[in-house]
Amino acid sequence: MANSQQILDIKLDARNRLLKSERRGVTIQIRKDGFTLRAYLPSKTNPESNQTIQQRVPINLKADIKNLDEAHRLAKKLSDEKIGGSFKWENWQKKEEEEVIELKPTSKKVGDILKRYEKYFWSQEDKDKTSEGYWYQIQHYINKLEKHQIFNTEKIFELGNTFPKASKKKADFAKYCLLVGKFAEIPNLKKLGEWSTATQQAYNTELKKRSRDRLTDEEYLEIVRALRNDAYTVRVRKDKSFLPAQRQWGWALAAQFVFGARTSEVWSIKPFEEEGEIFAEILTVEKNKKPTEWRIALALHQEWARELNILEVNKIFSIDHASEYDAKVLKKVNNTYSKWLLQKSNAAFEPYQLRHAYGYRTANLNINTATASKFMGHSEEIHSATYQKAYNKNDALLTAKLLRQQQQQQQ
Repeated sequence: MANSQQILDIKLDARNRLLKSERRGVTIQIRKDGFTLRAYLPSKTNPESNQTIQQRVPINLKADIKNLDEAHRLAKKLSDEKIGGSFKWENWQKKEEEEVIELKPTSKKVGDILKRYEKYFWSQEDKDKTSEGYWYQIQHYINKLEKHQIFNTEKIFELGNTFPKASKKKADFAKYCLLVGKFAEIPNLKKLGEWSTATQQAYNTELKKRSRDRLTDEEYLEIVRALRNDAYTVRVRKDKSFLPAQRQWGWALAAQFVFGARTSEVWSIKPFEEEGEIFAEILTVEKNKKPTEWRIALALHQEWARELNILEVNKIFSIDHASEYDAKVLKKVNNTYSKWLLQKSNAAFEPYQLRHAYGYRTANLNINTATASKFMGHSEEIHSATYQKAYNKNDALLTAKLLRQQQQQQQ
């Protein structure tokens, strides 16, 4: 049978979940033997500052079930004052009643810090089920450090510099280590910040360079065409003879090229033909968001869709409903898919570059931004910033040729 403390903990958790669902930005906590409120508030010493920091507000209530309603009321009152801009420290806490926060020694080991950060991460008011992908990324990179090690800049630099120079993995590792490092208030944060910024800038510079040096559609098509029916035997019969070769990844590669899907969306692509035109239904998977919406994308070059036999689907993995999306499982599938392409194409390009190729193709074909962005499952602003901004002389020449071809066909 649960004791009174366990019952209080359960009821307190329920109140905090309610406050979070209402986006109150205030949490009720138990400190020593009393209730206290925790929220992002102006500095006590510099109330004119626009910066807010997470602080406690004592409310002089004993941590008891009978006082929980009053603590909840005060939490909502504090939230209303925050939102309305009327919060003042003097209304909540007299100088002589200010709480002295005793700092207890906390473990600086990687595993312990990650546990504390996880609790903090999910306590933030803007975090919900759709934040799972983002959390898994943080967890994945921090876990690359050994759990028993002290989380410090020396260990971070030592491991970080083993990643390929200017790579996305190194940039992500630097970004998430800085995020958790700030939370843990580790020494040499300034030095870590400088290294993290430089690492991410190096990746962004390399990304822009890759964008400028991207392959032409014809070069992509040549590689995709060669790999469309790539197959290998994966099982052997008991009599040592081989089973028929099984297609693995070729269709996914071709479909990503034809429809411009994100790598995580490839496995949901459902091609279909209507009135002589080939389209696809695709589950939109935006970064750090739980997918719920399906979109329609057009095969911009119908002859390529037919040549690559897109209507004959050969998937090794399939997502047929939004509820089947699992970020953890998909990450493993995508990694295997990328490694296959790396081996087969001698690192000519990465799968996501086929999405960019589709984006540039929409500009070359003079498809308006509103339509193109719907085909690709992102906003018009993102589409303009990503594809029209990088539109160069070669793109302009290709657009001119396509326009002339259209004009000749109309004559």
